[in-house]
Amino acid sequence: MGLLADDALRRVDTAVGNRLMDQRVDFGHVDIKVAPENLVEVVTALRDLEFLSCKFFTFLTGIDRSEYADEPGGLEVLIHLYSVEHVFHVNVHVPVDSEHPVCPSIVSIFRGAEWQERECHEMFGVEFEGNSNLSNLFLPEDFEGHPLLRSFKLPSRFVKAWPGAKDPEEASAGGR
Repeated sequence: MGLLADDALRRVDTAVGNRLMDQRVDFGHVDIKVAPENLVEVVTALRDLEFLSCKFFTFLTGIDRSEYADEPGGLEVLIHLYSVEHVFHVNVHVPVDSEHPVCPSIVSIFRGAEWQERECHEMFGVEFEGNSNLSNLFLPEDFEGHPLLRSFKLPSRFVKAWPGAKDPEEASAGGR
């Protein structure tokens, strides 16, 4: 599988005009990094190139790398594609600006990406250009913030007394 994956990487990079920012093979899975402006072209090529035929869109999510010491900070969109025909996995990493996260939508390539782009928008704040429906799936429409960002601070709850709790004086006297 290693040679197949290495060969596939070279062929994909050539097919998209050497537009891959980074590439590696781990355990037979291909990981590529693509600039946002090249995403649609690269994902289309991964789907349409006969030697790969990654026609199965598995998932899209966000990764907040802002606090990892061993990796450059920032936000990343991760897309996983699979080729049933060739039993081949590809992870497409797309770094986006943490301050103004924008990524092209792949809904025109894989219709099933719409809900996952909506979730990524809701949880990480990534704007997907070309996706006209980025309404919330899980959170109330008036919710402020993006809860899966490392910078998101959970609001504290009000402390309520437990209904069966004893007064401090009673507890220290051994009362139940």
